Amino acid sequence: HVSPLCLSYTLDNDVLTAEQRQFYEDNGHLLVRKLISDEDFEHFRQEFVRICNKEMNPPGVLIMRDEICRPNFIQSEKTVNKVHDFQEDEELFRHRTLPEV
Repeated sequence: HVSPLCLSYTLDNDVLTAEQRQFYEDNGHLLVRKLISDEDFEHFRQEFVRICNKEMNPPGVLIMRDEICRPNFIQSEKTVNKVHDFQEDEELFRHRTLPEV
């Protein structure tokens, strides 16, 4: 049983289970499968791939790649660890405005 008094980053309501709230508290993220539609997911994935492959360069975006792949210089979304400051890319940032999120 998770005590709501111990949790700092989530609200005590019926949106997340106690286990989800504790996972978020412990790990700083939460994966909720099938939260958005497959169509939206594919749209965001394609936008992410375009950014990772440098087909577009939104201002301020920082792409962090896996250093192990550097000798081969593979330019692929599969070598990207993180994308920071993507809020200037309207399409990718749009996921934040979806009602289900």
